[in-house]
Amino acid sequence: MRFRDRREAGERLALRLRSLRGDRAVVLGLSEGGLVVAGEIADVLGAPLDILLTSRIEAAGPPPTTLGAVGEGGLLVWDHDAIRRFDISPGELTRLADGARAALARQVTVYRGTVAPVPIAGRTVVLADDGAATGTTAHTAIRVLRARQVRRVVLAVPVAQADVADRLAREVDQFVCLRPVPWLHEVRNSYRKFAAVAGTEALELLHRDPRRPDEARR
Repeated sequence: MRFRDRREAGERLALRLRSLRGDRAVVLGLSEGGLVVAGEIADVLGAPLDILLTSRIEAAGPPPTTLGAVGEGGLLVWDHDAIRRFDISPGELTRLADGARAALARQVTVYRGTVAPVPIAGRTVVLADDGAATGTTAHTAIRVLRARQVRRVVLAVPVAQADVADRLAREVDQFVCLRPVPWLHEVRNSYRKFAAVAGTEALELLHRDPRRPDEARR
C-alpha cells in the first residue's frame, strides 16, 4: 500500500491523534516534507503549526546514506552503525558535519528570519515527518525537544522501518505509525506523489496558520 501524497498521509495520521484536541498541543513538522504532513494534523487538532529544523549528515550515494543529523541549538547525533558499515574516516565525518551545520544555518536564516518559533516548553508536542527510514533525524529532534522541556513528545509518521519504529517508540511518550515495514530503503517509495517541498511552500504553510500566537509572527 502506498499513500497518495503527504497530505493524505497527514489526514490519516490526524484521525489517530484526535484524542489530543484540547490538549494545547503544538504540531511540528520535521523538515519541509514533514511540515506538509504536520499541517493536516494541526488542522484537525486546532493546534499551532511550526517546523523543527534539522540537517542530515549524509555520505554520497547512490542513494545517499544518513550518518547523523544536526539539530537547532547545535545538537549532533551520529548513526554509529552506519559509520562502521561504510568505514567513514574521522576527517570525512568532520567535513560532512560542518557541511550539515552550514546547511542548518541557512535554514535558520530562511525560516526564523520571518517566523519566530512557537513556544513549546511545558506543552505536548506532536512531531510529524513523512517517514522514518533510519530514525537518526527523528532521534535528534526528540533530543532537541527534551532539552526544551516539553511536557510530552508524540511522534507521528506514516511509514517507518519496523526496527526503527520499535526504537523510536521507546524514546517518546506516544508513537503513531500507520505502516511499519520490514525494510524501508527510501521513504519516497511509500508514496505515489513525492515531489520536493520548496522552502517557499513551507513558509506559506507557516505564515497562513491562524493558530500561531501573535508573538510567533514577524
